[in-house]
Amino acid sequence: MQNRHYTQNRKQFVFKHWSRARYGVFKSIGRQVAIATMVLAFSLVFEVKTTQAQADTADISKTYEMDEVVITGERTPVLYSRLARVVTVLDKEEIESAPVQDITGLLEYVLNLDIRQRGNHGVQADIAMRGGTFDQTLVLLNGVNMTDPQTGHHNLNLPLNLSSVDRIEVLQGPASRVFGVNAFNGAINIITNPSKEQKAKVSLSGGEFGFLKGDASTHFQTGKFRHFVSASHKKSNGYLQDHELNNTDFKNTNIFYHGKINAPDGQFDVQGGWETKGFGANSFYTPAYPNQYEATETGFGSVRYTFHKEGFTMRPVVYYRRHQDRFELFRDDAPDWYGGHNHHLTDVWGANVSGSANTGFGHLAFGLDYRNEHIFSNVLGKEMDDPVDVPGESAVFTQEDNRSTLSLNAEYSFDWKGLHLAAGVMATHYSEVEEVQVYPGLEASYRVFGGFRIFGSYNEAMRLPTFTDLYYSGPTNIGNPDLKPEESATVEGGLKYTGPAQRIQMAVFHRNGENIIDWVKENEEEKWQPQNLVELNATGLEISWEFRPQAVIETLPVSKFQIAYSYTDLEKAAGDLISQYVLDNLKHKLSINLRHQVFSNMHANWGVTYQDRAGAFVKYSDGSYGEETPYKPFWLLDTRLTWQESDWKIYAEASNLLDKTYYDHGNVPQPGRWIRFGAEYALNW
Repeated sequence: MQNRHYTQNRKQFVFKHWSRARYGVFKSIGRQVAIATMVLAFSLVFEVKTTQAQADTADISKTYEMDEVVITGERTPVLYSRLARVVTVLDKEEIESAPVQDITGLLEYVLNLDIRQRGNHGVQADIAMRGGTFDQTLVLLNGVNMTDPQTGHHNLNLPLNLSSVDRIEVLQGPASRVFGVNAFNGAINIITNPSKEQKAKVSLSGGEFGFLKGDASTHFQTGKFRHFVSASHKKSNGYLQDHELNNTDFKNTNIFYHGKINAPDGQFDVQGGWETKGFGANSFYTPAYPNQYEATETGFGSVRYTFHKEGFTMRPVVYYRRHQDRFELFRDDAPDWYGGHNHHLTDVWGANVSGSANTGFGHLAFGLDYRNEHIFSNVLGKEMDDPVDVPGESAVFTQEDNRSTLSLNAEYSFDWKGLHLAAGVMATHYSEVEEVQVYPGLEASYRVFGGFRIFGSYNEAMRLPTFTDLYYSGPTNIGNPDLKPEESATVEGGLKYTGPAQRIQMAVFHRNGENIIDWVKENEEEKWQPQNLVELNATGLEISWEFRPQAVIETLPVSKFQIAYSYTDLEKAAGDLISQYVLDNLKHKLSINLRHQVFSNMHANWGVTYQDRAGAFVKYSDGSYGEETPYKPFWLLDTRLTWQESDWKIYAEASNLLDKTYYDHGNVPQPGRWIRFGAEYALNW
């Protein structure tokens, strides 16, 4: 037992960790027991503010009363099962045992997430939810908005490796009233946490196709300041080595820091990171010129202070993110007509303050956020009077643009008996639109009996067009500066069950989308151009069941079994246009995960996914386009075998074990079977 503390009214014993399912021990104590844990994605769901002001869930002490199963945090007190939406939480144990090497691979198993990769190991991937596009999902790092205003292709350019992540929280469904602009179909919050323990870890892995990865991290404390530092590097020669043109090689380096220090009635939180990568972009944006290349560099930093006293919380935060990329349509041997590479540099900064107060009968939460986005480019934006040199390149920026948003969020929530009710609104002003836009939301859940609860919600949301949507013109594309923001209204309802050994989520939703942006064209001879589709409606079903057998019988070899299925159908009003993104949604997805003991200190993890994508792509071969080819459904099997002894961990893993041929994007083949081996050493002092 650690960190025992007392409240004014009663005594609480707080456990920082417990082994699953030994609940009988707690009940036998004969008193009310509270356990501090980080199971729930509390900051992601109930920080009623724009994304930049997310609460740090790693430091929120939530209280479980074993009979009532009530969670109490710094914000609105709420129970996991009371959430009126679908939420997935990937904890440290799941992250460390998964048969993947990067965050992108891990998200492949999440309910109704569509991960469309153009390059393996997180080189370049698009992430979408519930039949949406890759620009409609908000990505956060410890609550700080990492969304790229140039294009959603860069949203997963994060300066940390998978082993540095403490937890990932995935919220399904629109949440503009909670998180602000661009939380159109959901949000993903990636959490790290400087530990109070003094420890370090190093790991090395390698495998086929010249894959090599090394990373190191450490947690340490200086006075009241806790620190976490990590660094990693990985590379590969490319997975298409048996093809005439491989061009799937990559190199990736990142450094990340996260620090916390306690202050009177609060805490400072500081984080920063840097990432650089370069990769062969075989057929990424057009199969006509497969020898493409891209190099990106990302840097960011943020400072947050959390003040909490007597039921009142105030949280100001400032942040900055810079992203630079160079895209080469021809990596070498460019034709005479080629005008040169594309260069972009985006600078994003923001400041916001959020707060909450206990009103006696419910909780009031509010926030004010300002975000500014600027781009330098030689292809995106408005013409500049005086060109600017591209940092580190022998080129100049000739175009630029700047925009800003100011948002106000407010929400009131309360719990009464078995009812949880929350209502809120976001009012936002976008610098390119004169009037203020308002997006309300309402959600409720009700405990029927036992661990069963029904829920329902109505939420409106909006998403701004990216700079690429507005301006990009090239050999195969043309921009549209007259695009309007996307808007949607979503109705959702479902059933949840939460128990000591299992968790069940079932939901149905219907989304009406207006002015949805997609890159379309009428025939193959035309260029792709973004347009506001008149209407795009989505209807879907989501079901997931998580079962932990060892919570029932501790000696069972299986520690976790999880199965999740989603179905999403899109109904469009876009005529006979050929779609590049929006209309090629993931229609059926089935994910199965099994963790079990093999013997003694050896464990295995199996991941199975089935994907059936709607739509088709135009097959390109022998220098010309052919007929439209429907996407074929496919099964993938990944596995990892891990042996752990004391401070050592050794593993072997394989992705696409059955060596299936499949496509996430038309004409971009994905890797076949890929086998890797690795070792990790951890040290505590």
